[in-house]
Amino acid sequence: MIGRRHALALLGAAGLALRAAPARAAAAVEKTVKVAPGLYELAVSSTTNLVHVAAAGARGANAAKVIGLDLRTLEVRSTIELGEEAVFGLAVNDRSGTLFGTGTRAGKLIAIDLRSGQIKAQIGEGEGAHLRQVVVDEARDRAFVSVVGVRGKPSAIWVVDTAAGKVAQVITEGLDGMFTGLTYDAAGDRLFATALQSNEVAEISLSRQAAVRRFAAGGEGTVNVAFDPASKRLYCANQKSGDLSVIDAASGQVVKAVPTGEGALGVTLSADGALAYVANRGAGTVSVVETRGLTVLASLQTGTHPNTVAVDRRSGLAYVTNKAKMGPRPQPGQAPVPPPEDPNGDTVSLIKA
Repeated sequence: MIGRRHALALLGAAGLALRAAPARAAAAVEKTVKVAPGLYELAVSSTTNLVHVAAAGARGANAAKVIGLDLRTLEVRSTIELGEEAVFGLAVNDRSGTLFGTGTRAGKLIAIDLRSGQIKAQIGEGEGAHLRQVVVDEARDRAFVSVVGVRGKPSAIWVVDTAAGKVAQVITEGLDGMFTGLTYDAAGDRLFATALQSNEVAEISLSRQAAVRRFAAGGEGTVNVAFDPASKRLYCANQKSGDLSVIDAASGQVVKAVPTGEGALGVTLSADGALAYVANRGAGTVSVVETRGLTVLASLQTGTHPNTVAVDRRSGLAYVTNKAKMGPRPQPGQAPVPPPEDPNGDTVSLIKA
């Protein structure tokens, strides 16, 4: 039997333990700024200490840019003019000081020197490749690019030798369907890619240059995916079902599907894997998901159509691009139709969690 004095001592110790582990501060949007028309992906660079944002420009304007924003104030610190060479997906290799952008219209991976802002190379393979996402392997000077299978072209993954500035391998085996999202597991030297139409994830062996297995993604309209090397789990954003499915990468089994919001599109993990950020394009929110308990901590209103989230691995701050409302697509021979006024679109938001 525990005495009264002993019980009080235990309660006191428990109280001290509780006080020693402060609760995580509530996630909040600290700032949102208007940037430029046609925002897509963004990437944080320790080379420049900026968050770089792809801005494709207004429809038909041929005024594409990559804009560098201050990590705290979101003020514009740099502008790289690209003209007709619009990029949409972004990734940074800070080891080489290079920014990579998917030139979807040109079917080229564009390499930009971060210090000078000059285009170093335009890397491609064949004609008409519809590039979507680029992921960087800094240690081995490689980049991986997802090629969406559209307009009669097969889906593929480019393995790019970024030091040589050329496509080293084109992987197509086992990639039937429309592949969009991409994530890299460095320890396993493998990729995971999302098949949008079949709602699957493919594991791609880089040594075998083929997809070695495919399994259900656990949701509908699976667009993007992130891999956590600590838990060896995959996090899939499912646009049609509006949720985040969590998958054990070893077994391919779904652990849980977490509802986040209409049009779940982008997913990014914090540096320690404790948080997953999900951009819900239709809902106009970014969901902050605690990955241990797989619960939504917050759903934050950021802008009209949240698109992509990037995290500064040093500070833990997160950045979101919010696309604007679109005007009607013009008929052949017609001039572009101006989009409606949208104060909450073409913006970047800063989240602290």
